[in-house]
Amino acid sequence: MKLRNIFLVGLTAFALGSCSDYLDVDAPSKIIPTEVFESKREMDRALNGIYASMLTGDTYGKAFMKEFTFNTDVDYYISQDRYASSTGYRRYECDADGSAIKKAWDALYGSIRNANMFIYGVENSPIYDVEDTELMQMLGEAKVLRAIFYHDLVWYFGDVPYTRLPPDKTDTQIYDIADRTVILTDMINDLIDAAPHMRLTSETGWTDGVERISKEMAWAMIARLAMTAGGYSLRPDGGGAYGSMQRPANYLEFYQIAKDYANKVMTESTHSLSSEFYEVFVRECNFNATVTNDDVIFEIPFAKESTGSVGYIHGPKMDNTSGTTVHAWGKSDSSAQLNALYSYFFDEKDKRRGFVNQLFGYNNQGEPQYNNGRTVYNGKWSKLWNTGGLGAATEDNTGFNYPYMRYADVLLMYAEAANELNGGPTGDAIKALETVRERAFRGMDAADKISQPDRYGSKDEFLKAVLDERKFEFAGENMRWRDLVRNNMLSENVYWTYHRYFNIAMANTYYEEEISEHDGLSWPDRFIDKVYYHNNYPWHGDDPNSEDGGYKLPFYEFPQSSPNMNIVWVINRFRTTITEDQRTNYKDASGNLVQPGSTDVSWFDDNKGVPTSHFLYSMRGYLNCDEDDGIIKINDNGNYVGAPAPSAAINASNLPVVRYILPYPRAVVTRSMGKYVNKYGYN
Repeated sequence: MKLRNIFLVGLTAFALGSCSDYLDVDAPSKIIPTEVFESKREMDRALNGIYASMLTGDTYGKAFMKEFTFNTDVDYYISQDRYASSTGYRRYECDADGSAIKKAWDALYGSIRNANMFIYGVENSPIYDVEDTELMQMLGEAKVLRAIFYHDLVWYFGDVPYTRLPPDKTDTQIYDIADRTVILTDMINDLIDAAPHMRLTSETGWTDGVERISKEMAWAMIARLAMTAGGYSLRPDGGGAYGSMQRPANYLEFYQIAKDYANKVMTESTHSLSSEFYEVFVRECNFNATVTNDDVIFEIPFAKESTGSVGYIHGPKMDNTSGTTVHAWGKSDSSAQLNALYSYFFDEKDKRRGFVNQLFGYNNQGEPQYNNGRTVYNGKWSKLWNTGGLGAATEDNTGFNYPYMRYADVLLMYAEAANELNGGPTGDAIKALETVRERAFRGMDAADKISQPDRYGSKDEFLKAVLDERKFEFAGENMRWRDLVRNNMLSENVYWTYHRYFNIAMANTYYEEEISEHDGLSWPDRFIDKVYYHNNYPWHGDDPNSEDGGYKLPFYEFPQSSPNMNIVWVINRFRTTITEDQRTNYKDASGNLVQPGSTDVSWFDDNKGVPTSHFLYSMRGYLNCDEDDGIIKINDNGNYVGAPAPSAAINASNLPVVRYILPYPRAVVTRSMGKYVNKYGYN
């Protein structure tokens, strides 16, 4: 039975109070119902309750894909607000009163509490037996889940209150703050101990697909924990008010662990990248979690029509009217969007480019309209990819699963770790990178794109190649800002992302040469500032030069071939110049040539003489430009000063740190009676 069908049962397995009072000074002890641990059947029900705790919109169900995916050159949220905000998380600006912070904190600690109770209960159960493979598998799953919760908690909050015991086994719920490296090391050791007793998905009798945690997921999670532990993070000491970027002295030991356990997944499991890139996500949009030998290693199992915003906050925007749509897919708000300039970094033959970067949505009449926005829709998941439609009246709670761990991630973690340990790329590291690239260019006659030996010359060159591949592979998966932090590149990336947008808004008149040199491309030659397109374009024909006209997007770009859903044909999607014939080769049903619509990409405010406010304030917590004076300022430990002009010398060593760490919620600090104190310049 699929996990999604028994989560409601699992939720009742623990007699728990609200997770919002976890870590409260006066929180009552939670009593473990000991009868749960007297049978494996009851344990399994309780374990499903831990899985179910992942499904809230306060964390994995929405917030971690939207509110807490910070703005970079990949994921992006536009903000026009020129004033300080307590909830501007995506633009690196908030305070301890932000409601979403408290909700995420409560949800994660509630999940940790459930996992602690389960683990303690199993290990102290009268039927505990290390030789019982079924029981040890469940225990291993709970330990991986706890590691996931702590891993993501320290990413957002740094050093945090830490316990591995259930509430009724401690004297207080105001736990001591632990160093993040200590927490991550404990989680690594937990999983190293648990993994040998767990099962591979390839073993006979595995029935839960990728919705349940397997041995290879435990190995992959060890690698991820180790990469996080060995990487840079913002620490509250050694710098100014916001702290400094540091990595542990023994970081290479963590990279060795990451390499070893990524290698276990690569050599001892059956995972591969045999399916096309788009198929991974289309399967999720069709509730198919049965494929256990491909890219997905573990996906969060949301419940249809009950939990999860995957595909509602993604994909082409679809408007409704009076609560319904004229088609079978319902409304999508498509609010988890991508940087509008992201697509320009892809190679023209990379099949991920057109699939991920969607340029049009649907109005309330079901007609496709070109999106002339400042961001683009993320096409990885979409209600449209569901072949039958979810229903015209549907909105949120799609139930589409989310891929928390993919084999592509394991391959690229291996490549990054091996490169760091060796002081340059190894043959196996290169092979791992090229395995990911092969899928991206499969069938495109692009062998020269898969192997790029000119990028393998040094450790830094190969690291850039790996991080670029991660950039193209994991849009919308809450990866990019973490990859940058881990390698102390976040400040540099945010700096150039801001100035790149600013330059395009200034029609390539603002330090264009310096920005183009940094990016390795010529923006005047690459950026398309006048787009030609046909809205509401019918699906017919495969050749735009055929007698009846017509053009059909490749399936890997838009995997929805319903005759009831027209598309937008962007004629010069990635071409800066087109011929007059290319503009007029579409014939309507009567055989008449149809002139395309066109739009100038104009992001400049003529009245104020600066780019529109969208590009002035979307990174306000680190960089912003006051529309009154036109001066770009950078946040240097709480003081906004004039930002350095773009030049080849700009990098992390001469830029202030980005305060990506979130504050402890105000209510938690208050109830701790002085034990918890916010740092990083938060009040």
